[in-house]
Amino acid sequence: MYRTLVTVIACGALTALASGIAQAEPASRLREGMQVVGQDVVSGTYSTSGPRADDYGACFIEWLPYKGARSSELIDIQSYTGASYVRLHDGDVINVTGCVWIHE
Repeated sequence: MYRTLVTVIACGALTALASGIAQAEPASRLREGMQVVGQDVVSGTYSTSGPRADDYGACFIEWLPYKGARSSELIDIQSYTGASYVRLHDGDVINVTGCVWIHE
């Protein structure tokens, strides 16, 4: 009986630990590609010093109506050619191309 109780407690602890690892906190840095604000990245103001050498002089953020939408379905698109700021809100679905964006 003692061995069964220890096994059950150990399995419960591992399950709790594993479920905690699976739910990562939203990032504070935008990455290339599609992400959902509030889920993949935190909402708020992000800044960039501008395009990198391999960004061909500009970078872009597209606002999409839902995750998985095509670029032809976008709501808005902004291009950035120098130091810039952007405000993102929970639920925004964005596609980022270029620049290094850091949460303020």
